[in-house]
Amino acid sequence: MRPGMRTEIWHVVLAVLFSIWFGWSLGFPLELLLASLVLYLVWTFRVISHIFSWIDRGMRGIPPEADGVWGEITDTLNRQRRRHRKTVDKMRRTISRVTRVTEALDEGVLVLRSDRTLDWWNSSANKLLDLRPRDRGTAIVNLIREPDFVEYINLEKFVGTIKLAPTADVKTLLQLSASHFGDNEIVLIISDITREDSLKRLKTEFVGNVSHELRTPLTVMRGYLETLQDFPEDQILQKKAYQQMSEQIARMQTLSDDLILLSRLEESDHAPASQDINLNELLNSIIGEAKSLSNGMHNLLFNALEIVRIDTDPSEMRSILGNVIFNAVRHNAEGADIVITLSQHSEVTEVSVKDNGVGIDTAAIPRLTERFYRGDRSRNTNTGGSGLGLAIVKHALTRCGGTLTISSRLGQGAEFICRFPRRPSE
Repeated sequence: MRPGMRTEIWHVVLAVLFSIWFGWSLGFPLELLLASLVLYLVWTFRVISHIFSWIDRGMRGIPPEADGVWGEITDTLNRQRRRHRKTVDKMRRTISRVTRVTEALDEGVLVLRSDRTLDWWNSSANKLLDLRPRDRGTAIVNLIREPDFVEYINLEKFVGTIKLAPTADVKTLLQLSASHFGDNEIVLIISDITREDSLKRLKTEFVGNVSHELRTPLTVMRGYLETLQDFPEDQILQKKAYQQMSEQIARMQTLSDDLILLSRLEESDHAPASQDINLNELLNSIIGEAKSLSNGMHNLLFNALEIVRIDTDPSEMRSILGNVIFNAVRHNAEGADIVITLSQHSEVTEVSVKDNGVGIDTAAIPRLTERFYRGDRSRNTNTGGSGLGLAIVKHALTRCGGTLTISSRLGQGAEFICRFPRRPSE
């Protein structure tokens, strides 16, 4: 039992005993007991009235004087008030800090209610979307009417980001990303990527322009070298020089062509052109070229249990499969077996290129699709490649929704698996 309750009970018991004893001595014990109870009730109602008045004033100031159970109640309320005030002060400091952080962000932050109406936004969002105070409570699709955005913001589960091209109202290229939080509310992050997009475009244009500028002088030089090599010369050293120059020009031309292709793949935001192709025929054609490249030094085997047709861009498909198969030839020593397997599964079409050659260091595998990365220290270094083949494969596969899986160990060969999503009609 709490101390205040015990004190209150002792007060009542003592008052009752005193009233009975004193009333008995006067000859009116019941009357005096009743009078004492009435006085106790009046005092209790007076204390309760003071306590409620203090509560109505927001429990400010010193609580009313009381003892017993009522004193304990006021003390408890006073302690709760102090704790509540500390909690409120802490929440205010936290809210103020979060507000300062969001105001310092370059990205716009918007909070949408479950019905996709605006609830709150920071100053960056205000600048990027030219919002006004009266826009609170307005549906976001009334402010951003792009069909792609309307479709994106109404998704039940948000995946990835969406870009908004500059318009008459918005002069910048914006990237938006949404996430659910709380009671089905939505936080929308808006980034200005105009500068990044411009730099990316400039980089792509620079690579493309340099590559195109290289093609003409390389073609001219190659033509003259081929002409000079046809002249009857007895000087062996001169012929060797012409041959090596021709090889290096061929490598530069391959690099130029690959840079142009990679630049085109990175620059294009559109899905690749689709055409129904026979994948078996395409692979047979590529394997024939690989055999010419191998010049009989490797054993190439093609396995396919059925005729597979796929709806995709023929040139990009040839680039993907050609680079993977030609790499298996270039990077393996004489006598290596290279097995190309074509198979279909419920959701993907799969092309596996597996060899039993020198293999690849496991630590190097994640970097193989980087531009100009060469993991050839333990393999054949005289490949004649541009170092861009697998980067092209990665970009082309991404454009058609495919994936590349690489597994290998040094001395145990390597396997490259290209997976392409099957269309409903396939």
